[in-house]
Amino acid sequence: MKSTTSNQLHAQHRQRGATLIEVLVTMLVVAIGLVGAAGLQLSSSRYQQTAHMRSQAVEAAQFIVEKIRVNGSATTSPLPPAPVNAYLAADGYAAAATLPADPACGLSAQPACSQFLAAQRDVREWRQALQRLPGGRGAIWPVSSGGFTDPAARQVVVMWTEKQQNEAGTNAVPNPLDVTDPTCPAPLVAGVRCLSMVVTP
Repeated sequence: MKSTTSNQLHAQHRQRGATLIEVLVTMLVVAIGLVGAAGLQLSSSRYQQTAHMRSQAVEAAQFIVEKIRVNGSATTSPLPPAPVNAYLAADGYAAAATLPADPACGLSAQPACSQFLAAQRDVREWRQALQRLPGGRGAIWPVSSGGFTDPAARQVVVMWTEKQQNEAGTNAVPNPLDVTDPTCPAPLVAGVRCLSMVVTP
């Protein structure tokens, strides 16, 4: 009788031990699942932020491209000032971005803008809009090919800083923030992303 009771007690202890192990294993699996879910959420948030910034960059580029198309005569007119001066903002990212002076025209209670002053106002408004992007800058250059410069065509570049999708370093790239975008104008700046468009009015 005592032997039977002793065996039952040992069986109960073994069962309790097995149940405790099952609980610990379940907690471990749940913890791993929660860590994985948190990682997915973080990655999703980063991708959403990146997509939002890039859509803003596209909108900023389209804004000035449409302005150039509407006021294309400013880049082709033979009248002074020289057309090559219209719709130019040749700043690299490392240079301090300059904001064109307010032409004081085109708004209510102001005189109408000439085509060249309208171009100046457009570039000013464009650079102000770029400030919504983190580290937003912009540049506009004439388009040259084979030693010939098209007087009407312009290359529009929108530049901004972007958080890396993968911040973990590798042997090849110890610090991902040091990566440069080869599509940006020289001199290249680490961590800066660029979007380029060419427009011919």
